[in-house]
Amino acid sequence: MIDKQHLLSGGPDSSAIDLLVQLVKAQSEPDSEKDSVLNVVIPHLEKMGLTIHRHENNGNPAIFATRGSPTILFNGHLDTVPKGTGWSFENGQVVGSRIYGRGSLDMKGGCISLLLAAEILTEKDIDFAIIYTTDEEVGMAGANEVARQHPEISKIPLFVICEPTDLCPVVDEKGIVQFRITTTGKNAHASMPELGRNAIADLVVRLNKLIESELYGKSQHDPVTIGINIISGGMGLNVMPDIASADVDVRFPATYSNDEMFGILKKIVRADDQFVEVELLHELPPVKSAISDEMLARIEKLTGGKSYKVSYGTEMAVFGRLNNNILVLGPGGPTMAHQTDEWIDINDVVRAVEVYVELAELL
Repeated sequence: MIDKQHLLSGGPDSSAIDLLVQLVKAQSEPDSEKDSVLNVVIPHLEKMGLTIHRHENNGNPAIFATRGSPTILFNGHLDTVPKGTGWSFENGQVVGSRIYGRGSLDMKGGCISLLLAAEILTEKDIDFAIIYTTDEEVGMAGANEVARQHPEISKIPLFVICEPTDLCPVVDEKGIVQFRITTTGKNAHASMPELGRNAIADLVVRLNKLIESELYGKSQHDPVTIGINIISGGMGLNVMPDIASADVDVRFPATYSNDEMFGILKKIVRADDQFVEVELLHELPPVKSAISDEMLARIEKLTGGKSYKVSYGTEMAVFGRLNNNILVLGPGGPTMAHQTDEWIDINDVVRAVEVYVELAELL
């Protein structure tokens, strides 16, 4: 049995609360240096005697740490989105059982869970591996570098990403295609529209084609969702615009490949037209776990939660191509991610430690 009280009050710099507060206070936003977050976790991994491979990766460092011949691999990202404004709590502030701060939920809480689980597994002489990355919130550069440098990941029997899922296993992620559509026209005085071509009007027509398409969905439970999230154009109220653009976010299931989905979208907006340009900004492939039904049933029994699908992307999109015996399973509810006054309950962090240890023992 795991001593929950010890995890909660193991002494300065060692309890779940102390470690999480340290990590939440460490710099981790996209434009900050990332050494401060790595410096929280690496000393603990070194103390366990793990073999640590560090990859600097142009300011987006990542580490791959192993013990023996791993049967389970845990993954977490240490970077966060920007904090933003309007907060009522300080980074790392403890109120009752909640720890507040940017990244407390997404996903420093999960990162501390796997670190504490690693300490227990080391004491139990159970082999495992850990990947800590940065840049997950921007371009997943850290994950891509680890995947490139360590093909041996493909041979580890189970890969667990510790993103918040309320400790219910996620086995299916939608793919992401984000693109920019830019229309061109011709300037003219607003009083003489017949002498110009209105790029905004053209853009609106093309965007309406997306909204009116059979693909269009407005709920995460719809097969495909299309978000028209940024629009720009125009230079003056009395000037017909000669250029306009919109940035569009599309989420889709594994029944499509990225190329297929992007091809469909370009066809809808008539991308072969001389007055339009369509540029791919970012993409992630859809991922469907290959974990067996038997293993998934055992994991569901262990966690007490049913498996489900999500409409957002995690590093499962990177590592799933290398090892598809993969799932997402972490403490806290995902709806609090990226929110003002983000928080996680320390009891959920400790419960995740129990689950990770029991899962490793099960294997």
